[in-house]
Amino acid sequence: MRTLLSACIGLTFLGSLAAQPGVPREQCLGGRLVGIQQDSISLKFNEKMTTMPVAPNAEIWRRGADLQNIHQLVLGDQIYMECTRAGDSAPVMASVVAAVEKNESVHIAPHHIVEYSVCGGRLVSVTKDTLSVKGDDGSCVMRINADTPVWRGETYYDTSALKLGDDVVARFTVGYPGRELTAEEVDANLSNTEGTIATVASDRIVVDQYLGDGDEHSANPSARVTVLFDARTSFDLDEGKLEKGAEVRAIGLDLGHNTLRASTIVVEK
Repeated sequence: MRTLLSACIGLTFLGSLAAQPGVPREQCLGGRLVGIQQDSISLKFNEKMTTMPVAPNAEIWRRGADLQNIHQLVLGDQIYMECTRAGDSAPVMASVVAAVEKNESVHIAPHHIVEYSVCGGRLVSVTKDTLSVKGDDGSCVMRINADTPVWRGETYYDTSALKLGDDVVARFTVGYPGRELTAEEVDANLSNTEGTIATVASDRIVVDQYLGDGDEHSANPSARVTVLFDARTSFDLDEGKLEKGAEVRAIGLDLGHNTLRASTIVVEK
């Protein structure tokens, strides 16, 4: 029933590759660094090879450090760029080149580059100031500060609501030197369901989940999810009604046993 719901953690935010006005995004894509020339770099993205000229005064950044030139980059680095050009007929050139570790991304602003990533898995340790999450790709330990929102059915600004064993997804920034991870957002036991309403009661609905694989018109009665709601639940009915047969999406706290307590319920028109 549960998904990573990366949108709630901000994965969309993670890939913030800012192209300058007048430079189409598709002309400023990053990729894996496969070659370094005198004044350009070669990148591979989705099996496509590109060569990008680098402006003479470009900012070159790698894992927290400003580099003097592109020849200090390392083949295999994941590259993100900001691009510019002098005019409509001038070539596109990289004005900022940022290299990060695999599976990480950046928010680019000139002379203020911030590296981000996401960690998901089971909560194995938590204190007032830190949490440790163990996933399929290993463990990550993150610092928590007073501004970090922690969602577990409701939003908190401390770790008091978290419990060992919670299913956690956290977006974090990477600090250098030392590669210190600081959580930007933490979601625990976040779940969603989408399908058609099978039954309606005063405090709950039962949803026949869609089968998935893009089939949004075929619900599966054998995969029913109970969605509880209360005064904390936000409703977006879009001129529809909470009634049997209506198409619905719900996001909330996973309570186990195919049950969630909804934070938001959306009924399609």
